[in-house]
Amino acid sequence: MPAPTPPPAQSSTSPSAHGRSRRYGPSPIGPSPSDQRLAEGLPRPSPVRCGIDALRVLFLTISQPLQPETLAFMLDRHGNGGLITVVSGTVEPDAVLSVAECLSRAASGAPQASALVLASVRPHGCVLPGDLDRWLDASASAAEHGIDLLEWYIIGPSGAQCPRDLLGEPERWSRLSPAV
Repeated sequence: MPAPTPPPAQSSTSPSAHGRSRRYGPSPIGPSPSDQRLAEGLPRPSPVRCGIDALRVLFLTISQPLQPETLAFMLDRHGNGGLITVVSGTVEPDAVLSVAECLSRAASGAPQASALVLASVRPHGCVLPGDLDRWLDASASAAEHGIDLLEWYIIGPSGAQCPRDLLGEPERWSRLSPAV
């Protein structure tokens, strides 16, 4: 009997190529019945309201050892999130644009979702030429769908960097509503 044929290779820039999701709190698009059952008696996670909060979530989620992947999570206007999406195998620098477009488009149908945080893991690198344009393009793509791209982190062996910083743009976390 011949060996089974492996599935066709998928593009590493496609958000659905090797994506997985991990829960880290309530969903910005509203609780599901299972969320409501799970939430009974459990403390609600703290909102993500600044860069330090976002990096805590990201560093708990990234693969160790570092692998090329793009991480993304949506937040509501108060910084509450619920699901982090991990797209493995995103080797090409432009992969972040596909992830930003896909998640922003999906979130545009959810009235509670208002903000996006992205991270590109580059195991052997850091900020690359063209990342400033990628930041601007990803931000514009999210805005077309009514979503604020709050931050894009590039995570490498030496830590996290933000292309926004290189442009001299101020942080965008103040776009979230004050805590209630």
